[in-house]
Amino acid sequence: MNEVLHKIKRNVLWELFSLLPKQPGKAVCQSFYGRGWSDSPAAVGEELRKRGYTVCWVVKGEQEANSLPEGVKPLLLDSAAAIYHQCTAGVWVDSCRKWAYTKKRGRQLYIQTWHGFPLKRIEKDAEKALPEDYIRAARQDSRMADLFVSNSRFLTEIYQKGFWYDGEVLECGFPRNDILAREHPDLESKVRRALSLPEDKKLLLYAPTFRKDKGVSVYDVDFSRCARALGNRFGGEWTVLLKLHPNIAGKAAEIPFDPEVVKNASEYPDIQELYLASDALLTDYSSVMFDYMATRKPCFLYVNDLEAYRGDRNFYFDLQKLPYLLTEDNDGLEQAIRSFDEEEQAAREEQFREEFGVQETGHAAQAVADWIEQRQKI
Repeated sequence: MNEVLHKIKRNVLWELFSLLPKQPGKAVCQSFYGRGWSDSPAAVGEELRKRGYTVCWVVKGEQEANSLPEGVKPLLLDSAAAIYHQCTAGVWVDSCRKWAYTKKRGRQLYIQTWHGFPLKRIEKDAEKALPEDYIRAARQDSRMADLFVSNSRFLTEIYQKGFWYDGEVLECGFPRNDILAREHPDLESKVRRALSLPEDKKLLLYAPTFRKDKGVSVYDVDFSRCARALGNRFGGEWTVLLKLHPNIAGKAAEIPFDPEVVKNASEYPDIQELYLASDALLTDYSSVMFDYMATRKPCFLYVNDLEAYRGDRNFYFDLQKLPYLLTEDNDGLEQAIRSFDEEEQAAREEQFREEFGVQETGHAAQAVADWIEQRQKI
């Protein structure tokens, strides 16, 4: 009963507050339905702060609120304050769909940054695999959006064909990846301090995506063997940073690993900072590989359930086009690490960028903020 009353109150507040005057200089940002300061909305939010905007951030709780920079106002998800500020803001920035009860009225600009270059089919292209309430929300979200942000010609085409969206697309790169265009030794040190990592250890970031059943049995990497292979090929001693997808981050303890070799980083809020601190990446079908490509560091793919995953939503293109070698068991992964060829990876990455029109300008947040200011003048 309390849940029903909460929804009624929430929906009424959205209807009422959406009629209030808007404040052009106020932006409300959100990442993955209430996560902390992260992803492209954080990069855009920081750029807007530099330009004098008041920036608010929607959070799930205190932990997420503690990640916000000084001066950014936390708004508890679905609270009356959050609804008020969203309804009176001049700008919204989000990385995920807004739910169908969200009301956008008047002179508000809604920037949808999305959250990755797609490998598996998504949105309209995977409509039969998605819940009806999500499809309904996605359609409305695209109707409300004034701008989608893209990192490639390929993603722009998917927005136009598969997102129920016929509006403007800004093809400038993902704002979250601007940070990867420059060296940030201070952030690398920040990661090591936060995770209590020694300075002399090299770091492999293991960041797989989640599975449909949200189980963890598929993550059967032999981490100790992997670390030894990395040391053999690249030198030094290696630690593995385990970064599970937010949908299953709380299940990290269910994965067997040696704490001397693996450090759980699943709750670390900003994966871009982990990219900077790491020396190599191990993933599966996750779009993190496409972001990490900007670092030009070694990347390996471990896909031990390829046919099952393909049967879920299938892929947009032949996985042989990926710039990284596919390995399906621990023997193959060890061999891929030991025989890694830096020049071969660089050539494959360049071919991939050219074929799919991938670009990371290093100035995407500025481009989005410029677009906002220009539209507000109009």
